[in-house]
Formats: sequence, structure tokens, C-alpha cells
Amino acid sequence: MRVLILAALMLLGVMLVARADTAPSSEQLPPNIEALLSLLADPGVQKWLETHKVASATTEVPPITTQTPHLSHPLADYVGAVRAHIHGLARALTTLPDEFATAWSILVADAEKVGLAGLVGLFGLFAAAAFGAERLYRRATSGFMTRVAQLDVATRRGQVMALASRLAHDVGRVAVVAAAGIGVFVALHYWPEVIEKIVLACLLAFIIVLLARAVLRFLLSPPGKDANDLRIVPMDGESARFWTQRLGLVVIILAVSYATTLSLSLLGFSVEAREIVAYSLGLGLLGVGIDTVRRAPGPAIADAATDGEVFVRAKTSVGLISTYFVLLWCLWAFGVVQLFWLAAIAIGLVWAIAIAERIVVHLLQQPASPGIGAATPSAGATLLSRGIRFILIISGLLLLAWAWNIDLVALSAADTPPVRVAHGIISAVIILLVADLVWRVLRTLIDNQIAKVRDMAVVQTEETQRRSRLNTLLPILRNFLWATLAIVAILMALSAMGVQIGPLIAGAGIAGVAIGFGAQTLVKDILSGVFYLLDDAFRVGEYIESGSYKGTVESFSLRSVKLRHSRGPIFTVPFGVLGAVQNMSRDWVIEKLSLTITYDSDLEKARKLIKKIGLELAEDPELKAITIEPLKMQGVEEFGEYGVKLRLKLKTKPGQQAAVRRRALVMIKAAFDENGICFASKALQVSSAAGSQPEAVINADAALHATTTPQKPVAA
Repeated sequence: MRVLILAALMLLGVMLVARADTAPSSEQLPPNIEALLSLLADPGVQKWLETHKVASATTEVPPITTQTPHLSHPLADYVGAVRAHIHGLARALTTLPDEFATAWSILVADAEKVGLAGLVGLFGLFAAAAFGAERLYRRATSGFMTRVAQLDVATRRGQVMALASRLAHDVGRVAVVAAAGIGVFVALHYWPEVIEKIVLACLLAFIIVLLARAVLRFLLSPPGKDANDLRIVPMDGESARFWTQRLGLVVIILAVSYATTLSLSLLGFSVEAREIVAYSLGLGLLGVGIDTVRRAPGPAIADAATDGEVFVRAKTSVGLISTYFVLLWCLWAFGVVQLFWLAAIAIGLVWAIAIAERIVVHLLQQPASPGIGAATPSAGATLLSRGIRFILIISGLLLLAWAWNIDLVALSAADTPPVRVAHGIISAVIILLVADLVWRVLRTLIDNQIAKVRDMAVVQTEETQRRSRLNTLLPILRNFLWATLAIVAILMALSAMGVQIGPLIAGAGIAGVAIGFGAQTLVKDILSGVFYLLDDAFRVGEYIESGSYKGTVESFSLRSVKLRHSRGPIFTVPFGVLGAVQNMSRDWVIEKLSLTITYDSDLEKARKLIKKIGLELAEDPELKAITIEPLKMQGVEEFGEYGVKLRLKLKTKPGQQAAVRRRALVMIKAAFDENGICFASKALQVSSAAGSQPEAVINADAALHATTTPQKPVAA
């Protein structure tokens, strides 16, 4: 963003050069030069000059003289102008006491027209009208403000109504005071001419201060106990009071400076003398700015002293901002006005954009969703934030053009190479800003949609499955939109700057074909990924197996998928080598178990016990949500060498079968032991040396045969 701001500001330098090339000179000639030109235009004078020129040519040979041409350079001329400005201020310092004495005499002479009593009466009427109108306005609107104070500010609608009502009340109060003050001047014709203009300047400054106070109260420090709920700029009460006072003091100094310089011009002060007074008042403003930076609430220097890193960072920030303020004052005082406005507007834009974004997020940000954590910005908040940024940048450029005396209308009508370059840069900057706005809104919409499915429930419903598919496709769509917008915006910006993009597109096509031949594997991976997604073969969060790769799908890129193995390693598998995919996380899973019991066991009792265990598992609070069909015995699978092999089956949600199987095996073991049903085991006979009779019979652990994987016989 800052790069765009600086690039947009740099184009005004080009516009300034274009203005120097195209704008006609409006410099007015001095009277003696005009008289000389008119005299030379007289026919008699021209005839006399021609006669004497011929005579002098025949009688005298003019001496050969060598004159050094006048060398001019823009930077040298600029430095000379700054030097002349400083010398003018130095000369004005010597005449400043005389100018003050002259101004005082003008004021005294003007006041004597109505006398001291008349002047005091006029000021009394003016003050009575202004403050009396304000008092009447407060009394007339007391009922309205009482109703405003009773609004429910806990709701968004109540906050908006309360803020709008209080702002309208404060602006109305300023309008009443201004109307009453101006009405005194309209109704009374006894004001001395100079004093009347000075009082009008002071009235304008007073109105500016009142308006600024109303705006600061609206943004930072609304009155009442509900101030925290109605504060536009997000900050605590102490910080709001501090910034309200300091910004109000800055506005007062600026208004007083304006009224003072305007009054001095009415009193006949020279330009240099008025500038000296303005620079002196600017020193006061500089002191207030530096003191504000040092005392601003937040990570204060004293509080940060316990942490060395925070202390250094805070000291550095205070020093840099203070140096910046000093630099601004020096640029202004030394007459480097162009650089002053550039530095002031550039940094002011950055601060204004940051504050505007904080306000928008504070007012329009959506609350955090359960399980997501931080609050997510809405599309409306993003659109408004970027729109305000666009308006602020354009306003800053227009303000800079006004400060540099650049006539944009005249420049737009000119057709010179610098002007065409400036037009192209302006169009390119606008295109990039619009593209940034569109991208931010689209990205916010996609991110909010992705955030909705991050905290999906364990139970897979149709809605959660649809959101899971969106969560898989939307990141790829986001990357595709970013690439498309970036390419289109860059091509449009180049076209606006006069670059022929046809050869670029043709060259890109040829390069694409060449790259395609050299990167067939990459193309294969990308196309395979597209078809996998179109077939909905897998989604983010699902467990898949493909050849020697298996794991949970974590994310995608254009050419590969990342699989997280159950033991922790992550596989990055290109789509082109993925092959056939076995998805273990869709719809349902059937888990089959095998049990081997002895031939003398009661099969019907075993079946009833297994069915009872299955029903108990299906009603278990922890397992009920993931069980689709309860555990049941399907029947006798086969007659084994050591017992009867039974086949069991249960149906669960994908990935949840292990939890049900483990619980079922524990319950089956306990139930079979209680009811005398024995698991079959291999009996090993160990013969004696004679080999006639077995000495012992060793039985393997029957519980080992209750799993789905056959166990190895125990060695003798």
C-alpha cells in the first residue's frame, strides 16, 4: 500500500515538469519595461534607430567582446530561491519593530472613528449575541438531548442514532453561534473598517475551533456514562481524553495562526514579516507536537524501562517522530514548500489510512465465530476500508497538486510527452487501486467461507460435507483469482501507460508453449489435480491411501497434495503420481471381527451376548453418535483346527471404528468369562525323552485370538 502511495505521489513530479513545459507564463511586466516596449514600437523611434544604426555601421567597428552566457539549472534556481527567502527573512527582522509600530498606529486611528466606548459596546453586543444564542440553543434542545441519553446504546441501531443525534446537536450549536456572530456584522454598520475585518477573521477561527471540538467529541470523547460504547476510534477513556485535549490544542494554535497572519496582512505587514510571525507560532505548534509524542499514552518510556527491547523501541519511535516534526518545521521555515507538502501529505496519508482502517474494523467487524478464535472482517468492512483508502489517496494527490499550484485542468488539455506520461501513470495507479479493492473483497469473502468450516462437528451431515468440499476448492479458487487479477491489472496498467501489450501477450503464448514442452511433468500434475477435484476424490481433512502413501489431507497446491501420516510425517505427493485413491473417510465404514471359541461352547449364548453388547454400545453416550449399525454376529465363518470361528460386524462413521472395536472387545472378553465361554487356543504337547506320553500342555493366551489378525503359535 505504501508503495502505491509513493508511486502515486511521484507522478505529481512528472505533472510539475509538464506544467513547466505547457503552462503559459503569467508573469506581469514592470511598468518601466512596458513603457520601453511601447516606445520602441513607435514608428518614428524605429526609423531613427535604423538611420543611426546604418551610420554607426559605416563609421565605427564595434569591439569584439566575449560574454559569458547565463547558465541556468533548475536545482541551482531552487537553491537560489531558498537563499533569497532566508535573506528576506533576515532583512525583515530589522524592520519588524517598525512594522508593529505602524500597525498599532493603524489600529488606534481606526478605533478612534467610534471611540473606546463605542468599540467596547460593539464587542459587547457581539459576545452577547454569540453566547446568548448558544445558551438559548442549549435550553431549546435540552429535551432532545434527554431523549438521546435514554437511547439503548447496547444495540448497533441505538449507537448509530445516539452518535448521529449528538453530532447533529453539536454542529447545530456551532451553526447558531456562527449565525448570531455574523448577524451582528450584518445588522450593525458602525464597525471600523480594519477592526471589522480583523474581528471577522477571529470569528472564523472561533468557528473552526468549535467545529473541530464537535468532531473530536464525536470521534474520541462523547459525553456521558456510555462514552466507551459510542467511541468511534477504538481506545480507552484515558487515551481518548488525552488525544481530545492535544488535538484540540493543535487546532486552536492553527486557528490563531490563521487569524493572526490574516490580521497582520490587513494591518500592512510585509510578506516576510508575516512569515516570521507565522514561523514563531509554528515553533509553539512544534513544541506541542514533540511533547504530545513523549507523553502519549500506550507503551510509555517509563513503563517500558523494565524491558530493554521495548524501551529501545519506544525511545527510537519517539526520537524518529520528533525528528520528523523538526524536519517539517525546517522545510516550512526555509521556504522549501514543495518538499514540506510532500513530506506532510505522504506521512499524513499513512496515518489517516491506518486510523480509518481501525475505525472500520471497530465498527463493522463481524464477531468471532465459535472455534475460530479471532474475529473475521466482513466483506462490507473490507469494501468500505479499501474505498476509504482509495478516496484518501486521491484526496492527498489533489491536495498536493493544489499546494504545488498545478493546474490539473490545463494539464489535461495539453498534449505533450510529459503530460501523456503523467496521464498514463495516473490511469495505471487507479487501475492498480481498483484491482487491489476487488481482490481484497473477494479474498475476504473466500476466507470467511473457509472459516465457517474450520470447526465442523464430528458427525458428518450433508451440510458439513458440502462445506468440506467448499473448504477444499476455495483455497485453489482464491489462488486462481489472485493470479488472474494480478495479470489483468498489470496488463491494463501497462496499456494505460502506452505500452503495446499485444507483443507481450504473443510472447507469453510462445514462452508458454516452450515451457509446456519442457515441463510436461508439471503440466501433468496440474491437470491431474484439476480432475481429482472435479471428481471429488478427496477433501481437506479426509484420510486417503494411494500406493505407499497414506494420511490425512491437509492442504493443496496447484501440483501436489500434502498428506499427514498418523505418526506425524507429512508427504507432499504430486497429483501425477498419486494414482488410484482409496478414500477412508466417506459416508460409512464396516468393521469385521473374527473370534474363535472352543467346540464345546454354546453358540446361541455367544450370539445373544454379542447382540446385547452391540445394543449397549449403540446406546452409549460417547459412541451413539458415531455408530450407524450396532455390533452383531453374522454367524459361523468356519470350523477351525482348534475351534469354531465366528464373524462379527459393525458399521460406524468413517475413522471412528477403532474406538467402537476396542470397547467391544473388552466387553466381549468380560461377558464370555462370566458365562463360561472359552476362546479356543492351540495346545502344544511337549513329549518326554522316551516320546511316549506328553509331559505338559501349554495353552496360548486366548485373548490374542480375538483380533482380526491371526497370531503366531507360541514356541515350545
